[in-house]
Amino acid sequence: MINLERRKQILEILAEEGSIRTNELSLRLGVTGATIRTDLRDLEREGAIERFHGGLRLPEQHRIEIGENYMVRSVMNVDLKDKIGRAAAQYVKSGDTIFMDASSTAFHMIRYLKNTDDVTVITNGIHTAMELQRNNNFKSIILIGGMLRPHSGSIEGVVSREMLSRLSAESYFVSGNGFTVEGGLSGNNFFELELKRICVERSKNIVALVDSTKIGHSSASVFISTNRIDTLITDDGLSAENRLACRKAGINLVIGK
Repeated sequence: MINLERRKQILEILAEEGSIRTNELSLRLGVTGATIRTDLRDLEREGAIERFHGGLRLPEQHRIEIGENYMVRSVMNVDLKDKIGRAAAQYVKSGDTIFMDASSTAFHMIRYLKNTDDVTVITNGIHTAMELQRNNNFKSIILIGGMLRPHSGSIEGVVSREMLSRLSAESYFVSGNGFTVEGGLSGNNFFELELKRICVERSKNIVALVDSTKIGHSSASVFISTNRIDTLITDDGLSAENRLACRKAGINLVIGK
C-alpha cells in the first residue's frame, strides 16, 4: 500500500471512529510503527489530525468542516479525481491561458498536461503552483497574491481580487463542494467563493470538475449557476438518474474514465 492510500485509510478510519490507538492502527494497516509515525507526523503537520499520548483523532474543527483541509481532500476519492483530471486536460490547448482553482480535483489535471506547450496557468492554489513548477512546458505560472489560509492551500483577500481583475483566460477549471442541476456549483468558503466568481467573469469557458459523490448535493452558497457552466466533467460513478437530469438540463456532460 503506497503512503497516499494508507493516509486515506487512516482518515477514513477516523471519520468512522473519531479516534484510534496508534498501535491498533499499525496492526490494522499491517505496517510498522515507524511507518505509521511518519504518516501521522505528516498528517499532523497539515492539520488533518490531532495526536494524543498513544493515539490520534480528528481535530474538532475538521469534524465540522473536514472538507476545508487540503491534506484531507487530497487523499479522498483519488481514483475519481484522476479520471476527471485526465478528461479535463483534453480541454487545454497549446498556447492557452487558463485559470485553475485551488481544489485537489484541478490538481489532478497537471500530470496530463505534459503534451501541451506554451500554456499560461493562473491559480490561487499554492499546492497547484508548486506542482506546476515541477514541469517545464508552461509559458508562465501566475500565483495570485494575498492571504494564505492555514491548511487549505488557497490564497484569497483584497490583493487577490485586485490582481484577478487585471487578468483573463480562455477557460476556468473549477471544483466545489456540491452541484445540483437546479442550482449549480456551490461551496462553503465564502472568501474563496468571491475569487471564484471573479474568475468566472474573466473566463470565456467554465469547466466544472465535480466527482460523482458531490452531484445531487448542495453546499452553503452557489457561486456558478448551471447555465454558466459550459462543460461538467465527472466520473463513471455518476448514477443513471443524475446523468439523465444533467443532459435534460442541456449540460455538456463528460464522463472521465
